[in-house]
Amino acid sequence: MSLRSRTRASLLGLIIVLTTMAAVPASASWLQPHTRQEAVPVAEVERPLVIGKSWFVFDLDFRFKYSDSHFIGDTPANVGMTEGTHWESEKNDGRWVYRRWELGLGWGFSRNIDLYARIPVVWGSVWNNRMMDDDGNETPITGAGLGDVHGGFRFQFLRNQSEDGRFSNSLIANLDMRFPTGDESPGSYIGGPNNVVTIVTGTGTWGFDFNARFKQQLAIVALEVGAGFTWNPTGTVMYLVEDEYNQFNQHLDPGDVIHGDIGVTVQFFQNLALRGDLFLDYRTKSKWGATSATFPACKDCDIIPGSDGLYMDVQARLISDFNVHLGIDAYFRYTLAGRHNFMWPLEEISPSRGWTAGANLAYRF
Repeated sequence: MSLRSRTRASLLGLIIVLTTMAAVPASASWLQPHTRQEAVPVAEVERPLVIGKSWFVFDLDFRFKYSDSHFIGDTPANVGMTEGTHWESEKNDGRWVYRRWELGLGWGFSRNIDLYARIPVVWGSVWNNRMMDDDGNETPITGAGLGDVHGGFRFQFLRNQSEDGRFSNSLIANLDMRFPTGDESPGSYIGGPNNVVTIVTGTGTWGFDFNARFKQQLAIVALEVGAGFTWNPTGTVMYLVEDEYNQFNQHLDPGDVIHGDIGVTVQFFQNLALRGDLFLDYRTKSKWGATSATFPACKDCDIIPGSDGLYMDVQARLISDFNVHLGIDAYFRYTLAGRHNFMWPLEEISPSRGWTAGANLAYRF
């Protein structure tokens, strides 16, 4: 065969290959389901508590919290005390407005394990009736910044589902880690009291939460129960004037938390569900004290009397999953009992009492 003939044959072969490739459907893009993904039901009540093998989830959460509470009196030891018993509310009426945007990333590492990270941005303002200018106008303290990043993994011990999909259950264990990426200091004493004042957006300390959850689906209803323990190592910085260095450097150990919740989800339609939750938290006694070289940092701190207690919240959630990929839900949470007054809002480790409204938009692929 001549060179010209071989060239023609090569061109013809190349055309045939390109034509064949064009006729074959394109491979799945990164926005399309991966070939090794397991099937995930659209119905919320049928879903397990893990993401699912090879699934990725991006979600954006926004919440707005309003707390109309009280600040403590002039004695720092009154942190966490109750009104009328340990302090007077005169000139301590306070208002705390909290806005939080949170980007969530999740990956189904295997059928029984998923990994996740959550990155928050906090914008808050705090005011009490001592914060007034000469003309009688409110002068709240406002600030914004990165909050404490969370990350961890979930492991599924149990997953059963009937053939018709009307009965299923899921049991998981979860380790959640809190990273001290936010700003934990409200200001500096250098130059005079309250010379530099900002909003506290983080805790200044690592945190670890160990919890387990169980979900049981019965036709269009799902019951979910959770319980866990939050360990808060010391390190949070709050107000305390140290005469030697003239700075605010107080360790505040807010106490560990034993928590539990129970929720019921009802799937009215395939793409719409309503959920109600009851949250119970028991906080152990908090401590406060000056910075020191001891380890743990608050080893020699004083216990704040009456700082422990039981908290109770309720939440309503409307869940709408348009398809297996896109979902949006809205929620409203309200404090029924507990939640002490605040010296400085620390939503991450010691939430203030009040109400919270929010929404979450998620995309799965």
